[in-house]
Amino acid sequence: MGTSGAYSGSGGKDGKAVRDTVGHYLDGLPSSDGAGPDGQRPPLDPAALQRIINLIRPRGPSAGRGDGPSGGGSGASGGGTGSRGGGPQRSAVGSARTAGRAAAAAYAYSTGDAATLQRLGLDYNELRSLGDDIEVARRIVDMACSTSDSSIEDHEQRFVAAEVAEWVMEQERDGYRLTPDEMVRQTIAVIIAETLLVETGDLVNRHDMADVAESDIRDAAEAIAAQADLSVDGATEDEISRAVEAGLERIRDIVGGGN
Repeated sequence: MGTSGAYSGSGGKDGKAVRDTVGHYLDGLPSSDGAGPDGQRPPLDPAALQRIINLIRPRGPSAGRGDGPSGGGSGASGGGTGSRGGGPQRSAVGSARTAGRAAAAAYAYSTGDAATLQRLGLDYNELRSLGDDIEVARRIVDMACSTSDSSIEDHEQRFVAAEVAEWVMEQERDGYRLTPDEMVRQTIAVIIAETLLVETGDLVNRHDMADVAESDIRDAAEAIAAQADLSVDGATEDEISRAVEAGLERIRDIVGGGN
């Protein structure tokens, strides 16, 4: 599960609202399989969780200066962002860039695109010789996340990069050729899910039904990501990163910002 240490969540109204929603949901999980007396799990309304987007800072006026996992995103959105509430300094541009590189590299590896891998600093033949997709994914994550895992934001970005890379390679192993749109939408969902899981980790991790809760939170994240009207030009790292960032900002527009 994507949580980090003893971190108990960002301050501000948005973080509190998300934790309250998950807390109420967890209170309604009464049995070992997560189902109530009628055999149904309590609902986890994605609309009640979508304020999580306000904890991922938008690109600010001076955000274009950085080009790494933590570059850009100097602005704060609403009253519940991590920067104002004492939590992680998350940024949409940083999350999009690391996840975009991971998705593009995994797709290039799966489709035999040696030129794209070389541009990203990876060698296709060397990766193939490893004979282990887990190790391949690790190499991709190390490439995508150029900073050390020294902060909550770094930790989240590595989790997202790993999950996205593994998911892309799994689809290709199963014989399914992903479209760029599908990669971008799943990447957005993973970014949102990881943020939700980190922000609610103190609640979810202590619950007997933690696995059930994580699954429902991930489903809610996918529903939130589905709201974005995407425009994806291709499967390069820049194209995926731009589309992911734009998708996050479209969701922010739908939510209407923090308060």
